Amino acid sequence: MGKLQVLHIGLDDTDSKDGMCTTYVGAVVVDRLIDIGAKIIDYPHLIRLNPNWILKTRGNCAIAIKVEAKDELIPSIKKMVLKTVEQLAELDHETTNPGVVFLKGENIPEELGAFSRKVIQDIVTIDEAEELAKRIGAEFFKFKIGRGIIGALAAIGEELEQDFTYELIAYRLPSNRGKERKIDRESVFKMNELTYPDTFDNIDLNTGEIRITPHTPCPILYGIRAESSWIAEKAHGMVKAFEPIERWVIYKANQATDEHIKSSKISEVKPYRSFVVEGEVCDKPRIIVGGHVIFTIKDDGDKIDCAAYEPTRKFREVIMKLAIGDIVKVYGGIKPKPNLPLTINLEKIEVVKLSPIFKKLNPICPLCRRRMKSAGKEKGFVCKNCKQKLPRETVIIGEMPRSITVGIYEVPPRARRHLAKPLVRLSPRIW
Repeated sequence: MGKLQVLHIGLDDTDSKDGMCTTYVGAVVVDRLIDIGAKIIDYPHLIRLNPNWILKTRGNCAIAIKVEAKDELIPSIKKMVLKTVEQLAELDHETTNPGVVFLKGENIPEELGAFSRKVIQDIVTIDEAEELAKRIGAEFFKFKIGRGIIGALAAIGEELEQDFTYELIAYRLPSNRGKERKIDRESVFKMNELTYPDTFDNIDLNTGEIRITPHTPCPILYGIRAESSWIAEKAHGMVKAFEPIERWVIYKANQATDEHIKSSKISEVKPYRSFVVEGEVCDKPRIIVGGHVIFTIKDDGDKIDCAAYEPTRKFREVIMKLAIGDIVKVYGGIKPKPNLPLTINLEKIEVVKLSPIFKKLNPICPLCRRRMKSAGKEKGFVCKNCKQKLPRETVIIGEMPRSITVGIYEVPPRARRHLAKPLVRLSPRIW
């Protein structure tokens, strides 16, 4: 009898825009691991990667599974995983390039952890992934060009020791994929009422949209995001589906953690990454074609545009209340567009300090205490009631109340990225 070994399994890039889902491949692998006698350690990990990279997959997630098994079972595990990927991955699609990684040993090498953070926040090449795998003794397998080894390594390297969430994903029968999802709306609203904020982003209250169901032909029926595994399972029991569930799985995830965000100065921001930048509003927010709202911030002489796009709905109303001189922290990603300046696509904004806004006001009549009117250009003021006159020097400079307060504001669930941390997971929150 061989000794027990710890084996880390990473996989990525098995889906396409037309179907499949890397989380589903991971769920099947989990079930098959149990069937062949491997012991799964902890929940499988669902790791969302850099959401701004041009080559990202639809859900842009990778899966890692940690197992304990006897030496003689390891070859069978590897064979099963590779066969499962080959069976389920959308290999006919040009952009689907799966990768599978196996790493033996309990401890994750420090440089693999650093690599994982880079994949989530930055850009990494296939060559970098291969070189790292060889250095740390990881075994990797590439399907086609094998871009998925990048995410597979990153998923293994993200141990989720700091902030993390859970997601319970229920999957459809193959015969139902591509058809309208049959979920009882009222049960989702009731589930949200009973479990929020321990579950979150279940619905968008502004539009009444259910947010636990995707809108693609993938195998997912619904996914419930939660602060704990047990509350995810409890919420799952409250949702009524009018179609069979093939299987379900609970993932431990970096979703809703802001792990993709790096603190930066404007001069240091780059395309295809996500940042939080503090600056001063130097250009009044304006609405452009399409209903998008644009404004500009500056720091140390550098400027950058920020955008609240039409799908963010009421969030744009918040942005329109900003004024020149306000100090803000903007959170978001940058995807360059031809012939346009770099723009931070807003996920959240923190209003740090409001600038005072002053307005000239006509004086109050000293006799009848009514607001006076202008007597004409350069002629001062006159009271329409008693005809009292005052010189133009008596104009009042008053500070106007602001319709926005210091605090953090976010886009609605319908426009939220997987990695963006909702305010319900922050404190304090305002809406």
